[in-house]
Amino acid sequence: MGKIVIVGSINMDYTALLEELPNPGETLMAKGFKMSGGGKGANQAMAAAIFSKDVLMIGCLGDDPAGHALYEKMKDKGIDMSCVEFTQTPTGNALIYVAEQGKNTIVVYPGANQDCTPTYVEKYRKVIEQASLVMMQLEIPMETVEYVADIAHSANVPILLNPAPANTLSPELISKITYLTPNETELLRITNQYDAKKGGIVLQEMGVKNIIVTLGSNGCFMKTENEEDRIPTFKVNAIDTTAAGDSFSGALAAHLAKGLNLKEALKIANATGALTTTKIGAQEALPTEEEVYKLINEQKVD
Repeated sequence: MGKIVIVGSINMDYTALLEELPNPGETLMAKGFKMSGGGKGANQAMAAAIFSKDVLMIGCLGDDPAGHALYEKMKDKGIDMSCVEFTQTPTGNALIYVAEQGKNTIVVYPGANQDCTPTYVEKYRKVIEQASLVMMQLEIPMETVEYVADIAHSANVPILLNPAPANTLSPELISKITYLTPNETELLRITNQYDAKKGGIVLQEMGVKNIIVTLGSNGCFMKTENEEDRIPTFKVNAIDTTAAGDSFSGALAAHLAKGLNLKEALKIANATGALTTTKIGAQEALPTEEEVYKLINEQKVD
């Protein structure tokens, strides 16, 4: 198994549990409150670490209590944190409202994640060049995502990009991506297509080798150079969808780095994402490896 390098965001999440989401100007009483580790980069690193002992994080934290707590938590999970540094900018955070049926709204303050600049990641060029797979998201500066993609692409290192939060991507960046994992909203933003098949065709024409469109309870759609298929997901009692996409991408990265074929990796990623929706929070909601394989064995999804 090769090293998975994640370049991305690390946040503290503040989650309020509500009966329904507030309207503009409305004040609601929360039924519960939770602080937990978050940020798409950290979430995906934690999910990858469920299945891999060789996960390294590149990112920035504030030199504050939240930042140090997050650093130690990720280190305790076996993630190599030697390329994460503390800056004078406050640690990034997310304010999350979760209503019944798992609906949520999220407001993100990037904080120290904005300090993860091209100049910063240049210090870790060799780490990126020696990776088996590099994974990124869009909660760090876009110029950094493009810079890391240049480094990895030049070194023939596969790149998995989870294009979240939704943003436009340059044709130059898209052409370097090995695996792109948008949801339907992100697909629309990138391709002007909501339909997974049509969007997949557009992305393939732009140079992406493998397109995986996540479809929530409908599983995911994959399109490669040689085939396309719909991979069904697993039936669970969803109560919070906060980190489902992140756990999906992290599990996918871990199994691709192990050398698994894309279809098998996607089945495991679907199970990981589904189980994440059955608990409140981001990293606290991540399942164990045993739970993932138990679900796969219990529900023979083909």
